[in-house]
Amino acid sequence: MTYLRHKIEKKRCKYCKSIENLTIDHKVPIIRGGTNEKKNLQVLCFKCNGTKSALSDKDVRRLFKWFLEIQKSRIAHGKKPYTLK
Repeated sequence: MTYLRHKIEKKRCKYCKSIENLTIDHKVPIIRGGTNEKKNLQVLCFKCNGTKSALSDKDVRRLFKWFLEIQKSRIAHGKKPYTLK
């Protein structure tokens, strides 16, 4: 438990860098075979954790990369980038 408390107190959300409403998330969700080992835990804010849902960290990174490629393409073609709400 001390490890988890230290991890939250000294960190920011891995995705959005927020320092508020931090939670501990499983990189690979328990439901998808993940464990409670330290190497499978990361700090996310409540909003990012909820958005990530049952995706693995690897799935989220692929999604972000895909989204950024779409944004770059839209800008290159003179269109406005999508906004996240």
